[in-house]
Amino acid sequence: MNRYIAIFITIFIGSVQAEDFGSCGYIPKKTEQYQYPEWEFFDSCAFYKAGVLRISQEHMQRLNFGTEGLASFFTSGQYFYVKPDGRFLPVIFYDNGADYFREGLTRSQKNGKIEFYNKDFELVLSPGYDWAWPFHEHRALVCKGCVLIPVERGHKALEGGLWGYINKEGKEVVPVKYNASDVLRK
Repeated sequence: MNRYIAIFITIFIGSVQAEDFGSCGYIPKKTEQYQYPEWEFFDSCAFYKAGVLRISQEHMQRLNFGTEGLASFFTSGQYFYVKPDGRFLPVIFYDNGADYFREGLTRSQKNGKIEFYNKDFELVLSPGYDWAWPFHEHRALVCKGCVLIPVERGHKALEGGLWGYINKEGKEVVPVKYNASDVLRK
Protein backbone atom coordinates (compact mmCIF):
# COMPACT_ATOMS: atom_id res chain seq x y z
CA MET A 1 0.00 0.00 0.00
CA ASN A 2 1.31 3.43 -0.91
CA ARG A 3 2.57 5.33 2.12
CA TYR A 4 0.13 8.17 1.34
CA ILE A 5 -2.94 6.04 1.80
CA ALA A 6 -4.05 5.02 5.26
CA ILE A 7 -7.19 4.09 7.07
CA PHE A 8 -7.20 6.38 10.05
CA ILE A 9 -10.00 4.70 11.96
CA THR A 10 -8.74 1.12 12.03
CA ILE A 11 -5.02 1.54 11.39
CA PHE A 12 -3.45 3.84 13.91
CA ILE A 13 0.06 4.08 15.30
CA GLY A 14 0.36 5.09 18.95
CA SER A 15 -2.31 6.53 21.17
CA VAL A 16 -3.82 9.94 20.59
CA GLN A 17 -5.62 11.70 23.39
CA ALA A 18 -8.42 14.22 22.86
CA GLU A 19 -6.00 17.03 23.75
CA ASP A 20 -3.73 15.94 20.86
CA PHE A 21 -6.40 16.86 18.32
CA GLY A 22 -5.73 20.21 16.66
CA SER A 23 -7.75 22.53 14.48
CA CYS A 24 -8.94 21.60 11.03
CA GLY A 25 -10.89 23.03 8.12
CA TYR A 26 -13.35 21.55 5.64
CA ILE A 27 -16.67 22.15 3.88
CA PRO A 28 -19.41 20.60 6.05
CA LYS A 29 -22.45 18.79 4.70
CA LYS A 30 -25.47 20.94 4.02
CA THR A 31 -27.64 20.97 7.17
CA GLU A 32 -29.99 23.40 8.89
CA GLN A 33 -26.94 24.92 10.55
CA TYR A 34 -24.96 25.00 7.26
CA GLN A 35 -27.48 26.02 4.59
CA TYR A 36 -24.76 27.31 2.25
CA PRO A 37 -21.65 25.38 3.28
CA GLU A 38 -18.29 27.01 2.77
CA TRP A 39 -14.89 26.31 4.31
CA GLU A 40 -15.25 26.29 8.08
CA PHE A 41 -12.53 25.93 10.71
CA PHE A 42 -12.95 23.90 13.89
CA ASP A 43 -10.96 23.26 17.07
CA SER A 44 -10.00 19.83 18.42
CA CYS A 45 -11.00 17.85 15.36
CA ALA A 46 -7.96 16.20 13.73
CA PHE A 47 -4.44 14.87 14.17
CA TYR A 48 -1.75 14.40 11.50
CA LYS A 49 1.73 13.21 12.33
CA ALA A 50 4.25 10.82 10.76
CA GLY A 51 1.93 10.01 7.85
CA VAL A 52 -1.08 9.20 10.03
CA LEU A 53 -4.28 11.24 9.76
CA ARG A 54 -7.00 10.85 12.34
CA ILE A 55 -10.22 12.85 12.21
CA SER A 56 -12.62 12.83 15.16
CA GLN A 57 -15.72 10.78 14.50
CA GLU A 58 -17.92 13.85 14.94
CA HIS A 59 -16.07 15.76 12.21
CA MET A 60 -15.74 12.74 9.92
CA GLN A 61 -19.54 12.53 9.91
CA ARG A 62 -19.82 16.23 9.00
CA LEU A 63 -17.54 16.09 5.93
CA ASN A 64 -19.15 16.92 2.61
CA PHE A 65 -17.93 14.18 0.24
CA GLY A 66 -19.64 15.69 -2.81
CA THR A 67 -20.59 13.85 -5.98
CA GLU A 68 -17.07 12.42 -6.45
CA GLY A 69 -16.96 10.85 -2.98
CA LEU A 70 -14.07 13.12 -1.94
CA ALA A 71 -13.82 15.77 0.76
CA SER A 72 -11.16 18.48 0.91
CA PHE A 73 -9.65 18.67 4.36
CA PHE A 74 -6.97 20.76 6.11
CA THR A 75 -5.03 20.16 9.32
CA SER A 76 -1.48 20.53 10.62
CA GLY A 77 -0.51 22.78 7.71
CA GLN A 78 -1.41 20.13 5.10
CA TYR A 79 -4.29 19.75 2.64
CA PHE A 80 -5.82 16.33 1.94
CA TYR A 81 -8.51 14.59 -0.01
CA VAL A 82 -10.43 12.18 2.21
CA LYS A 83 -12.82 9.36 1.25
CA PRO A 84 -15.77 8.12 3.37
CA ASP A 85 -13.91 4.87 4.10
CA GLY A 86 -11.09 6.84 5.75
CA ARG A 87 -8.46 6.71 3.00
CA PHE A 88 -6.67 9.98 2.48
CA LEU A 89 -4.15 11.60 0.16
CA PRO A 90 -1.97 14.59 1.13
CA VAL A 91 -1.98 17.04 -1.78
CA ILE A 92 -0.26 20.26 -2.72
CA PHE A 93 -1.69 23.56 -1.52
CA TYR A 94 -2.93 25.42 -4.60
CA ASP A 95 -5.12 28.48 -5.07
CA ASN A 96 -6.22 28.72 -1.42
CA GLY A 97 -6.99 25.04 -0.98
CA ALA A 98 -6.31 21.47 -1.98
CA ASP A 99 -4.84 21.00 -5.45
CA TYR A 100 -7.57 20.60 -8.06
CA PHE A 101 -8.05 17.49 -10.14
CA ARG A 102 -7.15 18.45 -13.71
CA GLU A 103 -7.63 15.93 -16.47
CA GLY A 104 -8.43 13.43 -13.71
CA LEU A 105 -5.18 13.95 -11.76
CA THR A 106 -4.05 15.85 -8.66
CA ARG A 107 -0.53 16.49 -7.40
CA SER A 108 1.22 15.32 -4.27
CA GLN A 109 4.87 15.38 -3.18
CA LYS A 110 7.10 12.50 -2.16
CA ASN A 111 10.73 13.06 -1.23
CA GLY A 112 10.56 16.57 -2.69
CA LYS A 113 9.32 15.38 -6.11
CA ILE A 114 5.88 15.82 -7.67
CA GLU A 115 3.63 12.81 -8.24
CA PHE A 116 0.22 12.59 -9.90
CA TYR A 117 -2.71 10.61 -8.43
CA ASN A 118 -6.19 9.79 -9.70
CA LYS A 119 -9.46 10.07 -7.75
CA ASP A 120 -8.99 6.53 -6.39
CA PHE A 121 -5.72 7.77 -4.82
CA GLU A 122 -3.72 5.50 -7.12
CA LEU A 123 -0.30 6.72 -8.19
CA VAL A 124 -0.52 7.37 -11.94
CA LEU A 125 2.72 9.17 -12.67
CA SER A 126 5.93 9.78 -10.72
CA PRO A 127 8.10 11.61 -13.22
CA GLY A 128 10.83 12.72 -10.77
CA TYR A 129 10.66 16.49 -11.32
CA ASP A 130 11.09 19.11 -8.62
CA TRP A 131 7.86 20.79 -9.70
CA ALA A 132 5.03 20.17 -12.10
CA TRP A 133 1.98 22.22 -12.91
CA PRO A 134 -1.38 20.52 -13.46
CA PHE A 135 -2.01 18.90 -16.83
CA HIS A 136 -3.61 21.11 -19.45
CA GLU A 137 -4.36 19.85 -22.94
CA HIS A 138 -2.60 16.56 -22.09
CA ARG A 139 0.71 18.05 -21.03
CA ALA A 140 2.22 19.48 -17.84
CA LEU A 141 4.91 22.11 -17.38
CA VAL A 142 7.75 20.62 -15.28
CA CYS A 143 11.12 21.71 -13.94
CA LYS A 144 14.35 20.28 -12.61
CA GLY A 145 16.41 22.36 -10.22
CA CYS A 146 13.74 24.96 -9.50
CA VAL A 147 13.00 25.96 -5.92
CA LEU A 148 9.98 27.41 -4.13
CA ILE A 149 10.78 30.72 -2.46
CA PRO A 150 8.52 32.74 -0.14
CA VAL A 151 7.07 35.85 -1.76
CA GLU A 152 4.44 37.37 0.54
CA ARG A 153 1.78 36.33 3.07
CA GLY A 154 2.35 32.59 2.70
CA HIS A 155 2.56 32.67 -1.09
CA LYS A 156 5.52 31.17 -2.89
CA ALA A 157 7.08 31.46 -6.33
CA LEU A 158 9.31 29.14 -8.33
CA GLU A 159 12.80 30.28 -9.15
CA GLY A 160 15.52 28.89 -11.42
CA GLY A 161 15.84 25.43 -12.90
CA LEU A 162 15.33 23.97 -16.35
CA TRP A 163 11.83 23.70 -17.75
CA GLY A 164 9.92 21.66 -20.30
CA TYR A 165 6.65 19.77 -20.83
CA ILE A 166 5.71 16.13 -20.27
CA ASN A 167 2.74 14.11 -21.47
CA LYS A 168 0.61 11.80 -19.32
CA GLU A 169 3.06 8.95 -19.90
CA GLY A 170 5.82 11.08 -18.37
CA LYS A 171 7.68 11.54 -21.67
CA GLU A 172 9.15 14.93 -22.41
CA VAL A 173 7.26 16.50 -25.31
CA VAL A 174 9.28 19.70 -24.94
CA PRO A 175 12.74 18.86 -23.55
CA VAL A 176 13.52 20.01 -20.02
CA LYS A 177 16.33 22.35 -21.04
CA TYR A 178 14.81 25.85 -21.17
CA ASN A 179 14.61 28.68 -18.67
CA ALA A 180 11.08 29.44 -17.46
CA SER A 181 10.43 32.43 -19.73
CA ASP A 182 11.58 30.57 -22.88
CA VAL A 183 9.58 27.39 -22.28
CA LEU A 184 6.30 29.27 -21.87
CA ARG A 185 6.52 30.25 -25.55
CA LYS A 186 6.65 26.59 -26.63
